[in-house]
Amino acid sequence: MVGGSSVAVRAYLIDWSRAARRSSIQAAIIAVLVAFSLSASLAAEVAAPSEYELKAVFIYNFIKFTEWPPAKLGKSDEPFIIGILGKDPFGGALDKVVEGDTLYDKRVVVRRYARIDDVVASHALFISFSEEQSITAVLKLLDAQGASILTISESENFAKRGGIIGLKKANKKVVFGINLIAANRAGLNISAQLLKIAKDVVK
Repeated sequence: MVGGSSVAVRAYLIDWSRAARRSSIQAAIIAVLVAFSLSASLAAEVAAPSEYELKAVFIYNFIKFTEWPPAKLGKSDEPFIIGILGKDPFGGALDKVVEGDTLYDKRVVVRRYARIDDVVASHALFISFSEEQSITAVLKLLDAQGASILTISESENFAKRGGIIGLKKANKKVVFGINLIAANRAGLNISAQLLKIAKDVVK
């Protein structure tokens, strides 16, 4: 659930992208990890962020380190859409992370989808575990539409199966793989800094 810990998520983690602009994304991620290794006194005051609060921050920063073709961003008065297909594991965590922020001068919104056909309106799309059997169909649809959508999922070997970013928790750490071929096919430019710290890169 998103409770008091969402304050910690917002205060300590949303600055990842700002820190990366000052130095490097590696240093910024170290700062993120340090933020979760709070002192005993601070930890007593602020609940530790949950796994999905942490993953929500990672997802938003994946987006911030990706560039979209201007022609694929839609009209200037339309929002930048982060879609979630299937059962939402984040609760309100992802909404909290993007709250009040803008990308490409667009307000950022999170939308939930139950139907595959609706996801093409997104700029980034998280495909839930509940849609494991539909992943191939979703990726084929996006390819057929020529969609520039950053696809993200926790499903096993997602990046190797044609998705763009596969996200998982391993040994108490959040790690990710990137399919650069899929990103290029979607017309997306992923930061070289992000590629450097990916566990695996398909290229």
